[in-house]
Amino acid sequence: MKIRALCAIVLLACLLFTSCTDGADDTNQTPNTTPSVDTMDTSEMDFDFSNRDTDPSYSEMSATIITFSDKESKIDGVGATADGANVIITKAGTYILRGTAQNARVTVEAEKTDKIQLVLDGVSLTSADGPAIFIKSADKVFVTLADGTENLLADGSSYELIDEDTTLDAALFSREDLTVNGAGSLTVKGNYKHGIVSKDDLVITGGNITVTSQKVALSGKDCVKLANATLNITAGSDGIRSDNSEDATRGFVYIESGTINITSENDGIQAETVLTVAGGTLSIISGGGSANASTKEDGSFNPGWGWGGKPSSSSTNKESAKGLKASADILISGGTFTFDTSDDAIHSNGTLRITGGEFSIASGDDGMHADVDLSIEDGNITITKSYEGIEASKIVIAGGKIDLTASDDGLNAAGGNDSSAMGGRPGQGFFESDNGEIVITGGYLLVNASGDGIDSNGAITVSGGVTLVSGPTNNGNGALDYASSASVTGGVFVATGAMGMATGMTDAENQGAILCGFSSQGAKTSLALCDKDGNVIVSFTPKKAYSSAVITAPGIEENGTYTVVTGATVAGADQNGYATMTTLTGGTALGSLTLNGFLFGSGGGMGGPGGHGGRPPR
Repeated sequence: MKIRALCAIVLLACLLFTSCTDGADDTNQTPNTTPSVDTMDTSEMDFDFSNRDTDPSYSEMSATIITFSDKESKIDGVGATADGANVIITKAGTYILRGTAQNARVTVEAEKTDKIQLVLDGVSLTSADGPAIFIKSADKVFVTLADGTENLLADGSSYELIDEDTTLDAALFSREDLTVNGAGSLTVKGNYKHGIVSKDDLVITGGNITVTSQKVALSGKDCVKLANATLNITAGSDGIRSDNSEDATRGFVYIESGTINITSENDGIQAETVLTVAGGTLSIISGGGSANASTKEDGSFNPGWGWGGKPSSSSTNKESAKGLKASADILISGGTFTFDTSDDAIHSNGTLRITGGEFSIASGDDGMHADVDLSIEDGNITITKSYEGIEASKIVIAGGKIDLTASDDGLNAAGGNDSSAMGGRPGQGFFESDNGEIVITGGYLLVNASGDGIDSNGAITVSGGVTLVSGPTNNGNGALDYASSASVTGGVFVATGAMGMATGMTDAENQGAILCGFSSQGAKTSLALCDKDGNVIVSFTPKKAYSSAVITAPGIEENGTYTVVTGATVAGADQNGYATMTTLTGGTALGSLTLNGFLFGSGGGMGGPGGHGGRPPR
């Protein structure tokens, strides 16, 4: 546990300012450098789509036509035989499936070198005692959804079917590589367990596909690759999963594009290794959504939240209910994301790296979590609800726009992994002390936190960007908290909160850093720091009441004299009251201060102006 000491310099003078000198400067919102973070080597992972994956064309003239009926299916062509309603395909070629059967199965049992194309052209198949389509052997099978058609595949609600030690437990089950393409529609009902399962690669490059399953909706053991399709998934466990844990180059999920809507009892999308998203529109509701939060609004443990994020309605299931989850890394470079999750919205057991995308997140636990490194370099991120907003061992904010609300810490950097099977709050991190790091080099970060605003179990360094923190109103937390040091060499950083545990920067270069305390100011009361000539150095309007502020920005000079003004109208301020080098009218000057060097009321000690103090022994 970290021991924090109050270092608040109370400003007593009360002066009234009417204006400050003109000027405007939005500096340091973009990064100069991006600190490196470690990510898994993905060079051996195949994220490409073959020409045939994306080409749904076929020739009806050379194809075999299969017309299903309840009594006996009809075959017009070669390579397939019928046994009542059931059909067996044994040779390479294109097969067009039509008609309706209430209890029929297609079995593909071809040579390992054969490529098979199954064209679903208005077909409805239900199999009471196993998969509607079972791909037993082939080189690769392409399921093409004919343009303008509606198709259905379903299995029964209870059966036991084993083939060569393999349990067949999905409406569409393949032992081989499987690709779904085309422009038609497909409804899959996994009434027994799963919707679509491939024991090798599962690739989907088109179609309007609706999957309802008792367990996993889409599963590709070696990988799942998605592009261009529209997927609507309702899953009793995971929505999409790849689970090869034996080969470090497999077990990944790659999303290039498309529209994916998932409602899942457990994780929305889970990868055993890497989860990569380059584009697309993803909407995920997991575990009943953020209403099934790990904690109540008063911060107490919610007994209705099972271990790992599972709501109490399914408390016997120990699985998690995250939005995106990977055992290794999550890499996001683009896309639009809307998440409402009972557990972490985005969770990596390795590194999470975001270089683009639009995010709207409501989480019952963490908005974003990584066991190792978490880097945000670009993108627009809004976290409207979370326990902790962003959590990792090392957090790097190098770009983008982030607006987060947290019932506990806004940013929390701590060493260790996120455990959900031990005592305390489910999903919480059990971390080693003094092993966290927060690095802010760019971006625009807005934090509204009821716990600590920015909290590191190690160090905090700020060299760029704009960071605005509306911190805690209770004296048991601080807007800025760290175990070892907090240093600044550039950028804008304004953090307001209660006085009780307030701490400031321990080191400053190139610009000054101020920690000051004063009488409590009401929520949405603007705060501005002016220089001796009346220029506004920086302003911010916190969302909650505050009685302390940590302020550093370009223009705060060594040995300079400054005045804190609250309640003023600041010209050119954005929706958060942020502006630099501008004018103000009205307001109340709480008092003036003079820096001794670059620091005023710094660190965790009790020193006066310019006193470095020192953190008390831990």
